[in-house]
Amino acid sequence: MANFIFKNTQAEIKGIKGIIFDKDGTLTNSNIFWSEIIKRRSLEIINFTKLDVSHFSYLCKIMGLDLESNLLLPEGPIALKSRKEVIRILSLNLKKLNININESTISRIFEKVHTEFSPKSEGFIIPIRSACDFVKNCKLNNLRLALITSDTELNAEIALKKIGLIDYFDLIIGGDSGFGNKSNGKSANFVATSFNLITDKIISIGDAPSDFEMSIKSNLKCSVLVETGQVPIYQLQKLSRFAVKDLSDIDIKKTS
Repeated sequence: MANFIFKNTQAEIKGIKGIIFDKDGTLTNSNIFWSEIIKRRSLEIINFTKLDVSHFSYLCKIMGLDLESNLLLPEGPIALKSRKEVIRILSLNLKKLNININESTISRIFEKVHTEFSPKSEGFIIPIRSACDFVKNCKLNNLRLALITSDTELNAEIALKKIGLIDYFDLIIGGDSGFGNKSNGKSANFVATSFNLITDKIISIGDAPSDFEMSIKSNLKCSVLVETGQVPIYQLQKLSRFAVKDLSDIDIKKTS
């Protein structure tokens, strides 16, 4: 069991036995990884629909990428929403260009991009060092760790292997693991059951509103939100008083 002390505010979360981490923007650099996927998806859609290449920037923006900065937009949807929601948003916006393409076709395009990108994906998985150090410290303090991501379970395993954390996690749950969107709380409740812990002994750590929503729906102790993703801290602070620039702002104190 451990307490978490926030260096800048001296706030404290007491009596924690388990943590649920997010992946993109929390443990890995979401901008580098997802900007590449967005570009590949946009080009594939242009090729499939015969759209003029001048629409490339528009398609990237729909999916949440600012090409000028090569950074993800704070509002997403990619890295914040589920793949299903991203596909729905994309389909609606393509109709504005008089391109009627159903969601199942877009899903197949995404799968094609994924298949082609997968062998090269490790080169775009960049660890957030402060987060990796924090995870290792959590394990040293005998905390049970789970990962819940909207990405696939396989991609999550690949990412954790790449950043050297695969052996630190007791449980990995992806968007394809059968629980639906993480924000509904079902996957977090499954973690609590698997760990044989009451939810009041578990916190979530993530970089997006969905992580906060998950903690509420599943009655976790609280949600720690970190600015290392695409959402600025002033927005995260509106959701949780436990919002930090990065995880190096938190000390862990082991208790009995």
